[in-house]
Formats: sequence, structure tokens, C-alpha cells
Amino acid sequence: MNKILKKIMCIAAVGGILLTSINAFAVADVIKINGINAEIPNGMGTIRESDNRTFVPLRFISEFLNNIVWYDEETKTACVSSGDQIILAQSGNPTLFISLTATGESRSIEMDTAAFIDATEGRTYVPIRYLAEALGYDVGWDETTQTVTLDKKTE
Repeated sequence: MNKILKKIMCIAAVGGILLTSINAFAVADVIKINGINAEIPNGMGTIRESDNRTFVPLRFISEFLNNIVWYDEETKTACVSSGDQIILAQSGNPTLFISLTATGESRSIEMDTAAFIDATEGRTYVPIRYLAEALGYDVGWDETTQTVTLDKKTE
């Protein structure tokens, strides 16, 4: 009986450790773009954490940065036009596709996780780092304030 009790206690301890370590990494509380707090309005999604990355609603960040956004339902692809380029993010795909509008040249950015659609909201979420860098922003992280910072690259 003593061995059974020890096994149960061991299993319970391991389970407790696993459960408490699930949220060991932090999700951003704030996104600051060019020094301005970018607050996501109600109904436009939320900041999310997945695969140890900060995900944001593609539409909100893109429109906050004065880009045009549309969605192709058939291919489940969100499209962002920044004027000089078009960025495509497809649900379930870990690649951002970028096409330069002036030349038609294209390139891709391999992300270490895939974009996804939140089924309840119908919003496309992307890792903020990859989208911001594709749009010409430097990305930073302040652990103390749990803030992601985006600053326009200077050339």
C-alpha cells in the first residue's frame, strides 16, 4: 500500500509541475507602435499567445499602420497592401508571401509558426514579429512591462 501511495503522490507532483509550466512564457499586454499604445478595439480581436509567439489580429495591426486589408474566403488568405507591396497570410501556412507592386517581384518569409483563424471571431491571427518586419518595422520586447514595440525602420 505504501508503494501505491508513493506512485500516486509522484504522479500528482509531476502533473502539478506540468500544469504550472504551461503558461511559463508571457504574452504581451501592450503593443506600442512608434511610441503610441495601440489598443485593439472591442470586436477586433485580442493579443494572443501561441507557440511562444505573440499573435495579433492581422486586420487591426495592418489598418493601424494605414494599410489596406481584404480577405479571400476561398483560399482563407488575408491580404495586406502597403502601397508598394502586397503581403499574403494564409491560415495554417507558416509562410508570408510578399509581392512588390511596382516590379511584380516576390519573396517569402518563413515563420516558425503558422497564421490561424479564430473560429469564434473569424479573425486571422499572425505572429506580430513577422508581419511587422515585412511592413518595415523593427520589433522589440520589454519583459518588465510585457510590451511589444514596433518602430519604423529608418533607411
